[in-house]
Amino acid sequence: MQAMQGGRPTLLGVRTARVEDDRLLTGRARYVADVVLPGMVEAAFVRSDVPHALVRGVDKTAALASPGVHAVFDGADLDLDAVPDRMPWVRAVQHFPLARDRVRYVGCPLAVVVADDRYLAEDAAELVDADLRPLSTVDTVDDALSPDAALLYPDWDDNLLLSVEPDDAEVDAAFERYRTVSGTFTTNRHSAVPLEGRGVVAEFRDDRLTVWTSTQAAYVVRAMLATVLGMPERDIRVITPDLGGGFGQKNEIYPEEYLVPWLAMRLRRPVRWIEDRHEHLIAATHARDTRIDLSAAVREDGTIAALRGRVRTDLGSGEIFPAGYGPSLVAVGSLCGPYRIPHQAIAVQGVVTNKTPTGGYRGFGAPEGTFAIERLVDKIGRELGIDPVELRRRMILAPQDLPYETAAGARLVSGTHREAFERAVELGERMLAEERDIAEPGTHLGVGYATYVEGVASTTFSITGTWSSQDSADVRFDSDGGVTAAVGISAMGQGAHTTVATLVAESLSIPIEQVRVVMGDTDTASFGLGSWASRGTLVAGGAIERASEVLRRKGTDIAAHLLEASPDDLELTEGRFQVRGSPGSAVSWAQVAQSALNRTFELPPGVEPGLEARAVYEPPGLDHVPRPDGKMNAAAGYTNATHAAVVRVDADTGVVEVVRYAVVHDCGRVINPLTVAGQIHGGVAQGIGGTLYEQLPYEDGQPLATTFAEYLLPSAREIPEMVVEELGGPAPETPFGAKGAGEAGIIGPPAAIAGAVENALEPLGVTGIATTPLTPTVVRRLIEEARS
Repeated sequence: MQAMQGGRPTLLGVRTARVEDDRLLTGRARYVADVVLPGMVEAAFVRSDVPHALVRGVDKTAALASPGVHAVFDGADLDLDAVPDRMPWVRAVQHFPLARDRVRYVGCPLAVVVADDRYLAEDAAELVDADLRPLSTVDTVDDALSPDAALLYPDWDDNLLLSVEPDDAEVDAAFERYRTVSGTFTTNRHSAVPLEGRGVVAEFRDDRLTVWTSTQAAYVVRAMLATVLGMPERDIRVITPDLGGGFGQKNEIYPEEYLVPWLAMRLRRPVRWIEDRHEHLIAATHARDTRIDLSAAVREDGTIAALRGRVRTDLGSGEIFPAGYGPSLVAVGSLCGPYRIPHQAIAVQGVVTNKTPTGGYRGFGAPEGTFAIERLVDKIGRELGIDPVELRRRMILAPQDLPYETAAGARLVSGTHREAFERAVELGERMLAEERDIAEPGTHLGVGYATYVEGVASTTFSITGTWSSQDSADVRFDSDGGVTAAVGISAMGQGAHTTVATLVAESLSIPIEQVRVVMGDTDTASFGLGSWASRGTLVAGGAIERASEVLRRKGTDIAAHLLEASPDDLELTEGRFQVRGSPGSAVSWAQVAQSALNRTFELPPGVEPGLEARAVYEPPGLDHVPRPDGKMNAAAGYTNATHAAVVRVDADTGVVEVVRYAVVHDCGRVINPLTVAGQIHGGVAQGIGGTLYEQLPYEDGQPLATTFAEYLLPSAREIPEMVVEELGGPAPETPFGAKGAGEAGIIGPPAAIAGAVENALEPLGVTGIATTPLTPTVVRRLIEEARS
């Protein structure tokens, strides 16, 4: 049912059923693994089982003689350029799709076998004999930074890919004046593990390369392929079929995405590679693995005058584009949260080790930063004897504080920071009380909170050195009044088709059923940078709004001519241009389209045939590089939320259960409540996984979780029912008043659940929880340490 806006029906805020779901739920989706081409062969990769070694040679003789094998290549065979290092502010890695002189992690691709099918290719891959001379392994950040550490890159003088050391006199003055409270907060390594792994299919035909790949950014992949393969972008077509989840992990560009197209060109036949789960867990990027040392200069009332600290991230080998240090920068920007903290000076170190490279994962540093500041605020409250909820009230932004610039440079124009916090606390206290009413005597129950701001539609220049933040849309009428909208964002399960169709239908006042959406194909979709950083609604919305305005103006001129009326006397409502006050005097979009496309002799003088428009939207006010003061407004808008978690802890086993959960959220105008709720539910589920279960441990450079037998994911049973409430209204700084919501759910769980566990175990003396995941072993150790 349509809502009303300004006296007319509106699709915004309506629980519209997703337009893509019938196809997905009835098995008609098409993933990369469903792409089958005549004459197609399959690839399998030979991957290093040694974490650090010199490559002295690769013997392919036995593999080439294996049944069904068409080719075997190693790094020395490739006539490709290195993946470019486009960020002048970080050290160059110069990695190739196949290792040439050195391997730096278990899972690094050494060679590739192409055979009639995957089974034959894998059999042959086992016959490839790589001569590797092991080198000393750098297993942890501390090992990597020790003076006698082995160097992953011999031409470097240490193992730092990135090092930023800020200097702020006002921060120094605050720490000289006030007491200091400090802590070290660690988020251990885990991963996105989407339902669908990665995959690439490539075909070279008629001197043109077509690549099907599971990516979030088709145009970026095309540009990088052009660089590495040495081809014009116009000769490459990248198609993103349906994605079974991306979560930032598929916003990286992997060695296989360069190599499979190269194979197709070299062999002159289609080539396919589909990742298995073991490959995924050792070769697809990992995430998090961040330690934040954080200190606060604390006034007598507990409020924070300044922050000082260091964000140190284990980047693995660093052999990925975009480089994995981006989340560290976002963590720095997240440390002030929605609090009035006037100054901060946070160093950043991106350290390379002999592990799988790290990259993007939903939240992209915000969960790590939020975990650190929220845990530190709880510690301040404990040391000063101030209720941590009351301490947050003293610092949290109020409506009269807006607009507000954080110490990191983020410009917060709109938001409901205090209101969301107070409502979440109300819900948290109620949920805890209800659980206590039904709990067995002696049950350890606790509640915890996390409040934060999330930057949406950020610049990507600081991690790519190339692209900024723009996106475009082509909106075209057909002669029957239907519309095709081509956009540059990508669909990966988040309801992007529905969102785009809704915004187009709203802008042109037509039924959503009349809109066809095109995305994920560089030949047919409009140019764009893809879907990440909760940017899709904002940037696609901005481009759609501008293109639709052009079409509305032209449509009004044509309709006025057909009605023999003044354009100023017309209004557009429910797909019809009508004379105000005379509903009978009207023409439909279909009639206007007929005149524009077919009956062009009916057009008014000076109006060209055709009814289509292209527009580009670049979010205003973004800093693509730091300002002279080191601050940076890197996002087009900022959402806010507060999470409340209620947990039950078994003190004997250390098992933590999240029994109730609430999210009070503000993303500006909600385009579709169903979509936003789904995003938050899914994000919270992933946050619970990373907080309690998921981890990717290493020992002597060897990954210890290489299947789902070792990598523990939460099931539906571990995810509680959630209360999700939306606050706020249209944001004045964004198109349609909407901000993104894709990462909101995952940011709060680590801090909220850790606070709840600490609250539950307070009678046992447990304090200072500062690391995740909170596995039973970790929780038991905390209890035993407190008792001792």
